[in-house]
Amino acid sequence: SRSAAAPAAAAAPAGDAPESVSVTMPALSSTMTSGTIVSWLKNVGDKVEAGDPVMVVESDKADMEVESFDEGYVASILVDEGSEADVGAVVALLAPDEASIAEVAAFG
Repeated sequence: SRSAAAPAAAAAPAGDAPESVSVTMPALSSTMTSGTIVSWLKNVGDKVEAGDPVMVVESDKADMEVESFDEGYVASILVDEGSEADVGAVVALLAPDEASIAEVAAFG
C-alpha cells in the first residue's frame, strides 16, 4: 500500500490528477438546484485566500458573491460567465501554489 506521507519530490504516476482544490457551485437557497455565474472576481493565476469572494452567482432569489473555502491559485475556470451550473458542479480549480498552475490547468 502507498504511504500517505510520500515525499513531495516523488513524481506522480502518469494519468494521476495533480493536487488541486475544486470550487463548486453552492446552494444559495433551499430551493436552488442550479445557478448562473454572473461574473468571476478572480482570474487565472490570481491568489485566493479562504474567505475571498471568487464569483458572483445569480440564484432564484438574488445575485450573491460566493467566497472560497480554500486558499490557492486559480488554475482553471471551467464554467464561463453567463453559463449555468448545477449545485455541486465543479466550476473552477485551484492549484496549491504558483508552480503547479499550468499542471492543474492542463489536467482540468
